[in-house]
Amino acid sequence: MQRGFDKMQFNIFTTGDSTEITTEDANIRTWIFDPPYNIGFDYGGNFSDRKSEWEFETFISKTAINMKLHSEEDANLFFIIYPEIAARLLPTIESAGWRFKQWITWVYPSNIGMSNRKCTTASRAVVWFIRGDPETHMEAKRQPYRNPNDKRIKERIANGSTGVNLYDWWDINMRKNTSEGFRGYYNQLPRELVERCILLTTMPGQRVGDLTAGAGTTYEVAKPLGRDVWLNDLNTDCYAIWREIRNGNMS
Repeated sequence: MQRGFDKMQFNIFTTGDSTEITTEDANIRTWIFDPPYNIGFDYGGNFSDRKSEWEFETFISKTAINMKLHSEEDANLFFIIYPEIAARLLPTIESAGWRFKQWITWVYPSNIGMSNRKCTTASRAVVWFIRGDPETHMEAKRQPYRNPNDKRIKERIANGSTGVNLYDWWDINMRKNTSEGFRGYYNQLPRELVERCILLTTMPGQRVGDLTAGAGTTYEVAKPLGRDVWLNDLNTDCYAIWREIRNGNMS
């Protein structure tokens, strides 16, 4: 059920269940999907992060179907979650009408989750799905040459080349309480991660969607890039955060 609505310059803010929320204006080119991980975290309110496997899979499936219903014919979905969860749920999202494109690994340094029984988890999956045949813009986000003093690389740089395509592993630090723009919200995505997803798959004026938007990193990144956004979250407290970002208060 939709609980709130705000529209300004084609940006839409809603609060409600990601499996049911709807709007007539959405025509999304790229989705950022960073849902709760079902690991028992206390988000407050009436959301349970300790669902049965069947309940969690149903939640992911229904949200993926809802995203498909609000997408362009050619669209992208980036599913961000722990690798073992992504592996289990990949067929679920495919069954919702999305086609697997690529598995990207986001790696980051971590000082938490240490164990004497297994390696420390310091990565998440960024699983890229598509529907139709959306354009990609790999040149929009390059990484520097690792050997800029090589003769052949010097020639490429002299001819205007700015680097090479991104690898399928992204080394990006987590967004911590000392990071710029941190809003005290659990699991706030780093700007660089979201920026890569947006730049590789959209052009200015196209729309990005995030139905589990939390502290609004998707909007924080998309707004200066000239992309339109549909933000939604079950937590109604997020609405005030998004309005602050809209009004230019990024701190």
